[in-house]
Formats: sequence, C-alpha cells, structure tokens
Amino acid sequence: MVSWPRRSSSPPANRADHRWPIVLPLLALLAVGCGRADDQPPPREPAPEATPGEVAPRTAADDALCVPAATGSLRARLQGAIDAEIDWGPDTRHCLGGVRPQGDGLRLVYKGSVAGVGPLLLVFGLAPLRPGESARNVPANLTVVREGTGQFFATQGEDKCALDSVTQVPVPGEASAYLLEGRGYCMQPARALGNDGSVLVSRFDVVAVVHAADPPVQAEPSVRALP
Repeated sequence: MVSWPRRSSSPPANRADHRWPIVLPLLALLAVGCGRADDQPPPREPAPEATPGEVAPRTAADDALCVPAATGSLRARLQGAIDAEIDWGPDTRHCLGGVRPQGDGLRLVYKGSVAGVGPLLLVFGLAPLRPGESARNVPANLTVVREGTGQFFATQGEDKCALDSVTQVPVPGEASAYLLEGRGYCMQPARALGNDGSVLVSRFDVVAVVHAADPPVQAEPSVRALP
C-alpha cells in the first residue's frame, strides 16, 4: 500500500504546479480504461524544444515510438485547444505504421512541428483492420500530444472517429509491407487528460507504410471490404 505524504494546512501556492509534469503522463495511462492502452504513447521526459525551423533533437523514446519510414504524409485540421492546419509531407520525418501490440488493428504514428504550437505527436488506432486489407467505414481512435508540455488529448474510444475509406497495396521489394492511404474525420473531440480543453480533428488524410510481422491471414474481412 502506498503511503501518501501528509500535506500541511497551508501548502505553497505553486506546489501542485511542480507535480503536473509527473502526474499527467500517469493520467494518460489511467485513461486507457475508457480507450485503448496500446494506442497511448509511453510516458516520457519533456523533449528539448527546437527553435523555429529546426527539428527537435531525437531521443531514445523517439526511436522506440517512431521507427523511420521512407514515405508518408498527414494532412489534418485541428480546432480547439490546438488550432492548426497540419500538412506534413516529404519534408517531415515519417514513422512506420504497424500492428497494434494486441494484434486487433493497426497503429499509425505521426510526428512533426506546427508554427506557433510546437512539436506534436498524433497516434491513430484503426480497428478492426489487418495489414494489406482495404475497407470502408473503419472505426478509429486518436491521441494528440503536445510534446514537451505534458498535454495529452485522447478520444478514449473507437466511436468518435472513423475513416471513410482505407486502401492498402503491397510495397514493391518489401516483404510484408503495405502502403496505406485513408481519409477520415472525427465527430467528437479528443479530451484533455488531467485538465480542461479538447481538440477536434474534423478531417484528416493519412499515408503511411505499414509493416506486418507476419503475412496477413486470408480470411473473411473484419470490416466491410471494398469491392
């Protein structure tokens, strides 16, 4: 059993502020009781801030979460606590997509920077969807992180966002790799964890290389397949 330290009757006014960098990542993990644990980014130390026009230094956590990919793109409209138009194309470092740790869908990771906002991390969970499978009306959940600030926003469920369509085609010369393209939207915002505020990603277009550890099983599609 954890013994919490006793507080004095008159704590300093700024004591709580010192705890938030530690508490917020823990709240992000606790929130997966309503969402998906495998789509939440792992707790991490605040990343060094980059000056405008400069890419933030890579960290061990970056390399673990964002395995470099040869191609990809993300275009999205964010409104609310973060108001931004994202257009991460060839000039942005891209991450390799893959199968969720529990094997029940795909996970796409995007990292980049937005002027006036700073470094952002967006994680999409697409389920049920297998590598190589093309489909319509694919449920999705979304986590948005303002890196280096401790701010997490999560939809906490797969009933708030969806992709109208997803196509996957084999990548020539790469075994078990597929080029995924999709277009989607969110009907409800991602809510802040441990704070007030929300971010609505009203629309998004994704392109990513998805790698499967094993070739996809040939079975009945788990979502309504494209003709």
